[in-house]
Amino acid sequence: MNRYGRWTAGLGLCGATLLSPAALATTTAHVGVFSEYVFRGITANGGAAVQGGIDYVHDSGLLAGVWATNANNFGGSEFDIYAGYLHKFSDTVMADIGVLYYYLSEDEEGEVLDFDGDGDADIHDLDTFEFFTTLFAGPFKFQVYYSPDYLKLDEEALYYTGTYTHKINDTINVALQAGYTHGDAPEYVYGDDYIDYSIMLNKTVREGLVFSLGFIDTNLSDTDRVLQGTDDDPKVMVSAKQTFPF
Repeated sequence: MNRYGRWTAGLGLCGATLLSPAALATTTAHVGVFSEYVFRGITANGGAAVQGGIDYVHDSGLLAGVWATNANNFGGSEFDIYAGYLHKFSDTVMADIGVLYYYLSEDEEGEVLDFDGDGDADIHDLDTFEFFTTLFAGPFKFQVYYSPDYLKLDEEALYYTGTYTHKINDTINVALQAGYTHGDAPEYVYGDDYIDYSIMLNKTVREGLVFSLGFIDTNLSDTDRVLQGTDDDPKVMVSAKQTFPF
C-alpha cells in the first residue's frame, strides 16, 4: 500500500527523496524489486515483491495515481488508486489531501482472514478506503491516514507517520521514520495499537535508479496478535527502484 512512488525511493515504508517544486505538472512511472512487502512495519512472508505505479500531478495541484504489487499482507496481489489535491506554499513547503482505495484481488482466499484464530474466516472483503493528508516541509514529511471502516470491520483506524531525510551527498541520503497505528480495527487485527520505525540508506546509482538498504521494526510483542502469513520481527530490507518521467 503505497502512493507517490516517484517521491519515494527504496521501500514504501519511508520517504527517501525530497519533494521538488519541479515535480508539479508531471507524469512519472516507477517499478521496483523489494526483498519483502512492508506495510506499516508488518512484512508479508511471501518473499520478494515486485511493485510499480504511475503518478500524475497537474499544474492546478490535482493529483492521481495507481500502484500495484504481486504480494501483500492479506494474501494475493494488490491494486491501489488515489486522487487528491496538492498545494504549494513555498519552494520547500507543500501539503496535500486526498482519498486512497486499496483493492485486494485475492483476499477471499487468504488464510490470514482468520483474525481470531478459531479456524474460520471472519471477513471476506478487505478492500479499504482511507483519507490522507501530508505536509512536506524541507527534509521532513508528516502524514495522517484515516479509515472509517478499516478492512470492512466496521471500525476506525488511524495511522500517523513522520520521516526525516538527511542528505549526505548528491547521491546518498538517510531516512529516519516512525509511525503509530491505533483504533478499534487495528486493535482487533493486531491485538494492540503499535509503533513502527525504520532507518533507510538510499543510494542513487544513476538518474531515476535508487538502491536502498534498511532496518524496520515494531513494538508489537510476542503476545500480540499478528496475522497469519505476516511477520512483525525486526527485518533488514533491500530494494532497487527505477523511476521514469514522461
